[in-house]
This record gives sequence, structure tokens and C-alpha cells, in this order.
Amino acid sequence: MNHAKAKYEERIMVLPHVLKKKFDNVVNDIVDALGAGLSIMDKDLNIIWANKTLFKILNLSDSPVGKNCREVYKCECKENKYCSVLQALSSGKRQVSETQLITEKGERRYIKNISIPVRHENGDIIQLLKLSTDTTEQEEKIRRLSLLRKLAELMQGQLQIDRVLHLILTCVTAGSALGFNRARLFLVDKERNIVYGKMAVGPSSWEEASKIWNEIVSKYEKLEDLVQASEDHYREDTPLHMITRLMAYSLTDEKEIIVSCIKTKKPILERDAFRNPNSNKKFVSMINANEFVCVPLVVKDEAIGVICADNVYSNKPITEDQVELLSIFANRAALAIANADAYKKLEEKIQQLKETQERLIRSERLAVIGNMAAYIAHEIRNPLVTVGGFARAILREPTNNNQIKRNVEIIVEEVGRLERILANIMDFSKPVEQAPVKVPSRVNEILENTCSLMDPYFKKKRVQLIKKLSTLIPEINIDPTQVKQVFLNLIKNAVESMSDGGTLTIETMMEKENVKINITDTGEGMTAEAMQNIFIPFFTTKVNGTGVGLAVSRKIVEDHEGSIKVKSALHEGTTFSIFLPVKKGQEQFLKEVNDENYSRGGGR
Repeated sequence: MNHAKAKYEERIMVLPHVLKKKFDNVVNDIVDALGAGLSIMDKDLNIIWANKTLFKILNLSDSPVGKNCREVYKCECKENKYCSVLQALSSGKRQVSETQLITEKGERRYIKNISIPVRHENGDIIQLLKLSTDTTEQEEKIRRLSLLRKLAELMQGQLQIDRVLHLILTCVTAGSALGFNRARLFLVDKERNIVYGKMAVGPSSWEEASKIWNEIVSKYEKLEDLVQASEDHYREDTPLHMITRLMAYSLTDEKEIIVSCIKTKKPILERDAFRNPNSNKKFVSMINANEFVCVPLVVKDEAIGVICADNVYSNKPITEDQVELLSIFANRAALAIANADAYKKLEEKIQQLKETQERLIRSERLAVIGNMAAYIAHEIRNPLVTVGGFARAILREPTNNNQIKRNVEIIVEEVGRLERILANIMDFSKPVEQAPVKVPSRVNEILENTCSLMDPYFKKKRVQLIKKLSTLIPEINIDPTQVKQVFLNLIKNAVESMSDGGTLTIETMMEKENVKINITDTGEGMTAEAMQNIFIPFFTTKVNGTGVGLAVSRKIVEDHEGSIKVKSALHEGTTFSIFLPVKKGQEQFLKEVNDENYSRGGGR
């Protein structure tokens, strides 16, 4: 028996043995009924007695009797002024402290300690009682409420939809927040009647997970700092994000766990997906997690998406408390998504109004210019024909006067130039006056015909043509003559920009619900100022240009409810992108294209 325990035995030897045993039992019963751990220490803070409840609270593996207070509790601050036991010794009064400790088994506990000095008849402090109660459950509830408030504050006022989604997933995965290893976010698309993977945050391997967690511990103390750093370094080319983007499920297939979560609007916790005969093996294979939780994002009693989270690397079990906390957070997150989505739609409407207004102004200008062009062409054409005819007649007459011949050649040359200008002006006026006659047409065929027509021109200008025409392009309703004029204008401009030869690349592809045509050259490129003005009528950077070709081209594309964009850098070439919409009635084709792209991306 150690010295401390012997001292305790000596002090209570005055009690008969049976009475001593009853006293111990009564004390144990009373304290145990309170759910509290009790220890008695001597003045040197060595524990001379402890009840069984203390073992449970501190998760002790062996008896604390004979050990020092700090060795057992491991919870008081090293500075004496924060130690309740030392304060009780020095003040002679009861002291209370609330502290956090990590038990011998690595568990975090919140403990409330009451230290009470025990005095001798002469008033000297001879012992200390330390009463400990486990307040972990209450503290965790307070921490969760505080965390939810902080997360709500972070999302408040955030209106950019992608930033909101990333913020939500960061909060789900941050150790200082909800603490899951990985999180995926799925959104409902009512028009296509599907739920699809939108975004994912988390490591893609155990090595990456370990590296990230070590960095977080060392660099980011505040959740706000972690969120900002995560946003700054977010990448969309991670395997986790790319695989999530390939996931899409019909809302009619209620066997899918994601769809079931949306339909029931209740969280689903899957603990053994690999062996569960009712789990969808394709979904489980895609997320590659045996245990995961799916929580719906509900706004006004309507599910707009799902958060799917797991602990695939730490293998830490997902508790019911975590599911509850994630569900509460998901409700706040759903509101933030709804607000951001409404803001995005409002921005789109405003942008559409601006574009419509600009298009109307351009149309009015083009109409005025077109009428003026038609008038000028009508008024100038006849005199030009006459002058040109007489000049050619003089040239046909034999003469020895070289000066006259040279003057007449100049007249013919200038008349020819005026005729070309008039032709361009007339071309410019036609789209204003003539609405497109749309018929089902194949863009690839129009491009092939245009390239064949310009093949001699390519050879003359030493231009190598590369064609990348997708086989997944459907027939679309367009005016083939007008669209061909657009292709001719853009291809001719591209070739002219490569004065010493170069490479012309023509590509077609499907992008969302549009046929996209890229015309890329390796020419001189354009300055930022030139790019801002290239679609303005009569603006040109060419010596002999009229500045109407691109204005005409954009007008034609917009008459087809499409758009045209340009990307260029000086001395680095230019790419014109034309977007022509695939109309309603071709949804089946679009679905087949999406399925094909999904298959190529590795989804099957």
C-alpha cells in the first residue's frame, strides 16, 4: 500500500471497520446517483481515494489512487491561477472550473470540476474533495448551435451560386465545422426531370487527405480563414469533382438513394452499402464508400437537391447527432441556394433585357444604314456603269498614247473598286430586309461545301486546313444561304489575318443545347480595343476593308436566335465561336448526346 493511501487509512481508523465500509458505500451511492466522479486528495494533490464513476467520466484504464491530480485529470491549465484545486488550497474556499480534456482513449470530454477544501478541527486544510461532472453532451449541443449560427453568418449575403455551393461543401468537410471527409452536392433539374451532380469537395486519396488535414491544423485556426483558403485553391479538375459531375439520375427512379432522399425529404444513413442488397451498386461504386449519409436540401417543402457526405478515409462512424446537425445545416444551406439561384435568374433577366435593348438599337441602326446603302447603291450604280463602259471602250480602241491608256486604266481600276464597295454595302443591307428562311440543315455539310469552295484560296495563301467535325451534330433549323455567308466571312477574315500562311482549324461540337462552331486561326490576333469594336458597322482594321462583314455575320446569327463570341490575343491568333440553338422537339437527341458524353467520360 502506497504512502498516500496509508495516510488516508490512518485518518479514518477511528471508525469501526463495518462503519467505515458503510460510510464508503453511502458516499459512493450518493455521488454515483448524482452522476459525478469524486476523488479525495492530500495537500500534495495526490489522490488517496476515488469512486467508480470517476473511472467512467475520465475513461481511465486503471486506478487513479496514488497518482497526482494533474496526471489523472490532464485538464487544468499549466498556469496555477487557472487551476481550481490550487485555488481552493490557497483561498480555502470552494472553486469551480469548466475545462476540456482528451481522455486516455483519445476522446474529447468537457468536465465541470468543483474543488472543496477539507479542514481539520484546528482550521488547517488537510485534504481536498474534487467533484467532477461530465458536461460533454450539453457543451456539444451549445457548440453545435454556435456552429450553426456561425455557418449561417458565413452564408448570409452570399449571392453568387457557385460560391454558395462551394461554401456549403467546405462547411460540411471542414474539421472546425461538420468534419466529414468528403461531400458531394446534387441539384434537381425540373426541366429534364433529373437530379445531377453539381460539385464535390474533399480529398481524392488517403495521402491527399492526410496532407490536407495536417495543413489545416497548422495554418487555419478560424473557420472563416479555412473557407477563404478553400475557395482560393478550389479546382474543378479533381477526380472527385469530375466523377460527381458525371452522376445523373432520373427522378422517376425511386430505387436510387438520391432520388429516394428527394422524394421522402428525409435523411438516409447507409451503414453497410457494399453488403446491403437494396442499395444501388452503381451509385455505391461511383462514390466508393460503404457508409455515407444523404440529406435533402428542402425549401418551402420542396427538395431542390441533396448533400451526400462520408468518412471514407478516417473510417469514423457517422453518428445520429452528426446526421441531425447536417440536416439542420442543410435547411439553412437550401435557403442560401434558393436565394442565390433567384439572384442569378434576376441577373440573367437583366442581362437579357440589356441584350434585347442593344439588339433593338443595332437593328434600328442597321435598318437606317441598310436603307441608306440601298439608296446610295441605286443612285451611284448607273453613273458607274456608264463611266466604266466608256473607259473600257477607250481601252479597246487602238492608240499609241500611253498616257491616255494609263489614265483609262486608273478609271477602270477605281470603278471596279467602287463596284466592290457597292456589292459589300448591298450585302450589308440584305439581312436587314430579308428574314431568314429556315429549313432543317446540317451544319457540317455547309462547312464542308464552304471549305471545298475556298480550297484554291487556302492553297494560294499557304493555309493548312484542319477540320474537327463532330458526328453528334443534329439537323437544325437555319437558313443555309445566310449561315454559309457567315462562314465565308469568318473564314475569309481568318485567312487574311495569316499574311505569311498558317493553320486554320474548324471545329463543331455540342455545348449544352447549342451547336457550337469554332473557327480558329494562327494569325496576328487583335488588341483589346479592336475586339470591342469589331462588330460595329464600318469599323475595320484592314486597308481595303469596308467593316460590314462581321456586323452582317452577327446580325444573321442573332436572327437565328444564336450568338457569336470572339477570343483573341495579339500575335497569338483568334477564335470565333458561333452558337446555333437546337430547338424543342429534339430533346431525345440531346439526351443521346449527353449519354454519349457521359459514357466517354467514364461513367459506365
